[in-house]
Amino acid sequence: MISIKSIGRSSKATGTSLSGYLNVPYSKLVELFGKPDVPTDGYKTDAEWHLLIKERGEETGFVTVYNFKDGKNYCGANGLNVEDISDWHVGSRNMSEYYDVQDYVQSRGQQEFDYEG
Repeated sequence: MISIKSIGRSSKATGTSLSGYLNVPYSKLVELFGKPDVPTDGYKTDAEWHLLIKERGEETGFVTVYNFKDGKNYCGANGLNVEDISDWHVGSRNMSEYYDVQDYVQSRGQQEFDYEG
């Protein structure tokens, strides 16, 4: 069984890149992972989570989940409030980590996903 936990700002984010997307309400991400606890760049992103993936207690992966260029930081008054954001980028080192997060969120009641590639 997979568990995914927010771990705050982590150097593990280095080397991740966009793997795909989640179409999930902000409130659902907060329900699953807590409030975003990673400082953003204050420009292109408004919310970000660093998530550690474990299976049977062993670390198996790491992903970032963040919005990109659709919030107040980038768009100003025309941007979305973070609570209204539902399109999220997922960064990982490989697609299996992305699929793990996708499956985890889907198994908890969220059905819509978009794929990169």
